[in-house]
Amino acid sequence: MDARRRFPRIPTQIRFRRRQRDCRAPRSRRVTSRRWGAAAVEFAIIANIFFIMILACMEFARLNMVRNLAQDAAYYAARHVIVPGAISAEAVAEADRIMSSMLGHGYSIDVSDVNKEVNEVAVTVSVDLGAVAFFTPYFLPETSIETVARMRTERYDGYYEQ
Repeated sequence: MDARRRFPRIPTQIRFRRRQRDCRAPRSRRVTSRRWGAAAVEFAIIANIFFIMILACMEFARLNMVRNLAQDAAYYAARHVIVPGAISAEAVAEADRIMSSMLGHGYSIDVSDVNKEVNEVAVTVSVDLGAVAFFTPYFLPETSIETVARMRTERYDGYYEQ
């Protein structure tokens, strides 16, 4: 028999390919193990930025809640004091009730003079960020959120006198 028929070339090529695959396997494992260190360094760089972004989002959400709470407290306190016979201490108590639902300290409430001659009432609620925020005071020291609610009173001004 002819030598070519007994030993065709195809099996040798297949054996050669198998050898190449066997040689490549350890090399790819080495590349992967080298990439682990690079992946750890990349994670260390990106994770800091990611965590700062998460904390900043949480801080801004909290400050937005404090701002909305101050607006609500000023509004409801002004609504409470515009009726006839109300005094400014009632408005302060109402605003304090609302503000203390979320904050224990760090806010102040100011009510304009309430008497029979005044046609407009203003309630001001100020929140000190240094007392209620976590990270913002480091970047914005001595900053506060202030909101004012102004409403006309419902007192009789003598329009229908004869």
